[in-house]
Amino acid sequence: MGQGLSGAKNKIAGALGGKGSEAESDAAASGCKPSVPLEGQYSVKEALELQKALKAAFAEDSFQKLLKLAQDRHPKRGIRGHADQTAFTSQLQGLLLHVYRRVLPQKPWCLQPNWDGYREMMMRMTAASEDPRVLQGREDINRLLGLPRHTIIQPPAAEPVFVETPDGSGNQLLFGAGTPMLVDADGDYAHEFWEENKAGQLVLVTPQVAAVG
Repeated sequence: MGQGLSGAKNKIAGALGGKGSEAESDAAASGCKPSVPLEGQYSVKEALELQKALKAAFAEDSFQKLLKLAQDRHPKRGIRGHADQTAFTSQLQGLLLHVYRRVLPQKPWCLQPNWDGYREMMMRMTAASEDPRVLQGREDINRLLGLPRHTIIQPPAAEPVFVETPDGSGNQLLFGAGTPMLVDADGDYAHEFWEENKAGQLVLVTPQVAAVG
């Protein structure tokens, strides 16, 4: 009458990059797993501390509520090829990115607050990745995300331009609860304003008008 929960989870895991052994072999075969000098690797202690920070962020009520909402909105996410699978995977990656933006730049890791930072984190964890405590930490994170325990999350092909937050809490995840809106000379309100410079690149700018509460 329907697929079991584990079957649904495995299909979602496939969309995110598959189980550990499969994802690692695919990466090795395609040459996507660069070698890292030993001095650039995290120690087991550093890897565990980073996992601890990520677990704390994923366990927060605000994240879990958004995750549950995404799961509820895509009940057929476990059916291969169904639109719910693609939509849920995209939304989950967006939720993960909110956490990475907040955790990865922190000291002592000082990683980029984006998927490039996540890629570097995974690369730096290579040496410690087979330690039983690190493996357990990864399983704990997957449990918090509702994924099979051996899942290795793969970043999207490109950074999302925007991420839907159906309950309107995107401003809290990105900017912190209570962050005031800004208003520019045209009367437009936003938390951030971006403009295209002469080189055709988007840059963050400060509006001329003062912030409003």
